[in-house]
Amino acid sequence: MRTIFLLAIGTILAALSPLSARLVSDSVDEAFVIAAADGGMLEVKLGELASKRATMPKHKDFGKMMIKDHSKVNSELKALAKKKQIIIPAKLSQAKQQMYDSLSAMSGESFDMLYMNMMIASHEETIGLFQKESTSGQDPDIKKWADSKIPALKHHLEMAKALFPDKLNGTGK
Repeated sequence: MRTIFLLAIGTILAALSPLSARLVSDSVDEAFVIAAADGGMLEVKLGELASKRATMPKHKDFGKMMIKDHSKVNSELKALAKKKQIIIPAKLSQAKQQMYDSLSAMSGESFDMLYMNMMIASHEETIGLFQKESTSGQDPDIKKWADSKIPALKHHLEMAKALFPDKLNGTGK
């Protein structure tokens, strides 16, 4: 009797193993999609602020580029999420909303400095997120999509670093 019970338990566990592996892989990829959507929404919202309130034309232009580029990527991500039956948030997470609120409270040169600082930090974080999905994700479609976005994200990071105000950039021009 005990042998039959142990065999039954072993069979059940063996049957559940692929299911649990799928749930874990789904949650890893789902977490990436949700985090990428949150970051993408933030990039667009901060870009909207910068395009209106930045004092330097280069920063306004960068904000406009963030709106254009990240809106396109956000649309692609929404379509991918829909295909994978992943529900993405319609509004910013609390942490991202706090970032938006802190920037929206600024004006003048302080706004420009904080915006460009946020762009550097945000793109560094996003590149790490996308690289992790590219190498460790389980869903091949999501991994491929993430990998394809890394070069543009790195380009945005380099542009943000180049536009960072000279006073904080150490050049003092």
